[in-house]
Amino acid sequence: MSFKFNAFTLATLAGLSLTGLAGTALAQVAYPTASASVQPVNDPFYVPPTTYALAAKQPGTVLRYRAIPNTTYSARVSQAYQLMFRTTDGRGVPTAAVTTLLIPKTAPASARKLLSYQAMYDSLQLNCTPSNLTVNGKLFEKSYVNKALDAGVLVVLTDYEGLQSQWVAGMNTAHGVLDGIRAAQKFSKSGLNSSSPVGLMGYSGGGHATAWANEVQPEYAPEVNLVGVAMGGLPVNPRNAAEKVDGGLFAAMYFGAVVGMSRAYPELNLMDYVTADGAAMVKDISGRCLMGTVEGQPEMLTPYMFKKSSKYWKSPDFLNLPEIKRIIDENTMGSRMPKAPMYIYEGVLDEVMPIADVDALVKRYCAAGLSVDYNRIATGDHLFLATSPAKGMDFVLDRLNGKPASSNCQ
Repeated sequence: MSFKFNAFTLATLAGLSLTGLAGTALAQVAYPTASASVQPVNDPFYVPPTTYALAAKQPGTVLRYRAIPNTTYSARVSQAYQLMFRTTDGRGVPTAAVTTLLIPKTAPASARKLLSYQAMYDSLQLNCTPSNLTVNGKLFEKSYVNKALDAGVLVVLTDYEGLQSQWVAGMNTAHGVLDGIRAAQKFSKSGLNSSSPVGLMGYSGGGHATAWANEVQPEYAPEVNLVGVAMGGLPVNPRNAAEKVDGGLFAAMYFGAVVGMSRAYPELNLMDYVTADGAAMVKDISGRCLMGTVEGQPEMLTPYMFKKSSKYWKSPDFLNLPEIKRIIDENTMGSRMPKAPMYIYEGVLDEVMPIADVDALVKRYCAAGLSVDYNRIATGDHLFLATSPAKGMDFVLDRLNGKPASSNCQ
């Protein structure tokens, strides 16, 4: 991510004095209301404090906030905010991320509940983040949280890939989700606290983020009162998903995931592994996102339909190179055991995610004595199930309301 602003320009754009701008690294600061016409790539709100300043803050600390236009949810939401918060990347380095908090009109005065909804954004640039898409009304899943809002549940939608768009990087993503929850709980205007019950939900890229946050929560954020998790379209093993889409309709997901992962592993110089065509692909795809056509951004999928990875990688055995295999192993689900009750749904006909991997993950969770309601949907492919969130939402809302979960592990 590259910014060409000097301090004066940043301060002017933000409507702040230079003194106020410097303070964003040190204390929670209110910014002017967001404008739907300003995108993250040229919006100073998204410029993080220094690593040094972030190191002095605890994960989940709100660094700055601003109100956002509420046209998308105006019928249901009384207040909506963007929060920049302190988090930790996959290497343990302090960093910052942005989340969006929706406070419904029906929220109770006390004993509030929170749904962390991981939108299925798969992006290599910041304009396709949930925070930006919520402001401009182009979030694909914008209606999916309405049932939670109508029930008085606060909703947080975090840009879990972070400011570098580290797509599919497991630990970075998990930390982003969990610290987004912490930030919502610590935000003075939310009415939440550290004991507020929390649910997680997401599908596809959002399912990946949900699953990783769920597995990492006991070790990274044990104080979060996580009561229920719904997720589907899970890329359990990155290698198997890559091999499944290679040369097919969704081939771009393989190539984009490699670029996103390389940002989380800077010791890996991707240019050492690509052909001349691969170098051009990396440069081009780095400005794209899946569903970009819907979101008014460059589309990732269409330019790379039915392209084979052999065109882009020097090695015909790229995924089995020792250094690549190590990264894949580190980003495969199932190495940590979550605690919260889960609803997992997967389409037998999923064109992207191998269902055998999900079967194996569920078997592993069940063997550990976890509560899993697993639904293998015989007629569901990846895109069809992306538009079918109702049962997952019902599961999470039931857990937030204190109803016991059922398991079909046996």
